[in-house]
Amino acid sequence: MSLKNFIALLTLIIVFAACNSGSSNKAEVQHAPYVAIIDTNMTLMEVAKANNIGEPFLRTKLGLKKRVGSSFTIAQMSKRYRFDIEDLRKVIEDRKNSQNIKTVPKETPSLK
Repeated sequence: MSLKNFIALLTLIIVFAACNSGSSNKAEVQHAPYVAIIDTNMTLMEVAKANNIGEPFLRTKLGLKKRVGSSFTIAQMSKRYRFDIEDLRKVIEDRKNSQNIKTVPKETPSLK
């Protein structure tokens, strides 16, 4: 067997093995968990914009009224309305991570 034929055969084996290794049609895409962008000097609106999430959603999840002053920082609001910064972080990260799961394709396109 010549070197040229050996390389061609080896290439075919590698391609065949790569194509058959994922035969289950289920995408196993791993997304890194979302890390919330929060600074205690930011307002709730700034946190919402930084994390591309709706401010009304954050207010609802934190149990805040609609008319809470928009000029308060997260630090001021957490003391005044008794929520923890970690509560806010968890709300944001849970929402963003659940959105990532929904956007992962269920099946990989088959090659024909």
